[in-house]
Amino acid sequence: STIDAAHRRLGEELGFDCELKLHQTFIYRAPFDNGLTEHELDHVFVGNYSIDPLFNPKEVSSFQWISIADLRFQLSENPERFTVWFKMIIENYLQLP
Repeated sequence: STIDAAHRRLGEELGFDCELKLHQTFIYRAPFDNGLTEHELDHVFVGNYSIDPLFNPKEVSSFQWISIADLRFQLSENPERFTVWFKMIIENYLQLP
């Protein structure tokens, strides 16, 4: 199942597991300057974890704890640093009560 895959990948990529809840599912399409296009179905799960992850360097190059205020600032000042899908997820996530 999708939730099982999310837990498996969380362990494989970040070295931990936690309770997850499905937040959103969406399809996006993003053309790139090189002529390629991403067209994906994404499932976004949300969980809480506060210890530095023991990430797998074959999967993750770095991580950063960041406040929502700092993330909003970085998204507005440097939108090119973020993927299309990440910006869509964060825009939707920040609308949560």
